[in-house]
Amino acid sequence: MAAVERARAAARARLEAVKALPAAFLRQVFPQPAQPLPPGWRWVRLREVCEINPSRPPNFTRADDAPTSFVPMDAVDAVAGAIAKRLLRPFREVRKGYTYFAEGDVLFAKITPCMQNGKHAIARGLTDGIGFGTTEFHVLRPSKQVLGEWIHFFVRQPHFLLKATEHFTGAVGQQRLPPEFLRETLIPLPPLSEQRRIAAILKEQTAAVERARAAAEAALEAIEALPAALLRRAFSGEL
Repeated sequence: MAAVERARAAARARLEAVKALPAAFLRQVFPQPAQPLPPGWRWVRLREVCEINPSRPPNFTRADDAPTSFVPMDAVDAVAGAIAKRLLRPFREVRKGYTYFAEGDVLFAKITPCMQNGKHAIARGLTDGIGFGTTEFHVLRPSKQVLGEWIHFFVRQPHFLLKATEHFTGAVGQQRLPPEFLRETLIPLPPLSEQRRIAAILKEQTAAVERARAAAEAALEAIEALPAALLRRAFSGEL
């Protein structure tokens, strides 16, 4: 059993190391405000390149029974930073009391601890290009100056999330990030061609991390099952 415990500890350490990789990749990409920018880059406020919490179109209509993409908080994978569950609801069930967004918008969890945990994703594959989700999302709609992927990777930085926690408002346990923080946040903005190049690299790295995470989780699951298997064999007289 001691060998099993050592194997379990090693597997858990491998899994935690894999989970830490995305943050390391992002640190290599995004300069901090005190650092110089590469040639062609510039600092902008997020509000200059994104619409924060856009309203649904004034003439928006949809049949009550139309299947509509729905994203609750638990549908977002915090480690991958992606919508992991594809849910549909009749429009009548989501038309009121939920946050509206469109294809390509960035969903950013504004409540603790979801924000710090990484519950942020790009809205992709939405039915008819629109969706609704929990009111605990801020919605960031990229302008033509910036890729949604660039915004998404930026807001997933641990440094950014740590700074955001300093601006929480509300009672302990129900604290939220006000939209003003996002609007005034400085973001480094390279030319679109450079955004595409870097985003492509980060996507490849993210995909590799997901494969490594799946393998590490499978290894840990197999090790977790060992003690029960050994006990069954012992009680059956096989050991």
